[in-house]
Amino acid sequence: MELSKIVQEKSFLGQEFLTWLWWMSENGAEFALPDGKQLSLILGERLSLAPPWGHEGSRVGVAGKDQALAEAREGLRRGKLLDSLRLGLNIDGHDYWLTLESVWLFPRSVRLPAGAGSEEQGLDIDGLLLERLALLENLTAAVDSLFTVFLEQRLEHISAWPEFKSWLKNSGSQA
Repeated sequence: MELSKIVQEKSFLGQEFLTWLWWMSENGAEFALPDGKQLSLILGERLSLAPPWGHEGSRVGVAGKDQALAEAREGLRRGKLLDSLRLGLNIDGHDYWLTLESVWLFPRSVRLPAGAGSEEQGLDIDGLLLERLALLENLTAAVDSLFTVFLEQRLEHISAWPEFKSWLKNSGSQA
């Protein structure tokens, strides 16, 4: 099967995943990562909504907090799902920031936590590079873990999934 065909058929999962991340961040969800670290979500100040894949309609981009979230909730009420999301991941007290788009779910516009050192403190460039790569690995592993939890809940319809569907219908009015 062609890659473009697969993307078209499966991209709804990305939209649902990003919308689920929004819901989980508003509910203060915390996750235990496979390596034992604790992760919590922080909703960023930028997101965009679009109609479900294959449906006609316009995209809505919002930035900011209160008023913007009200506009985004209205988009949910009208059946739109998240198309991109600025998200913070707090992993054991360290904040990672990234933007995810629903089609590829590849982290971009990444801001990693401050490292342990710098060249001015006598660390060599190789050490700094290895440290940054380790931080990137932590980030991608965390996103993979979140996607795994999402898929388990979606495919197995475990207890939280009906609450999520209700939140979607009521456009997050419980927040």
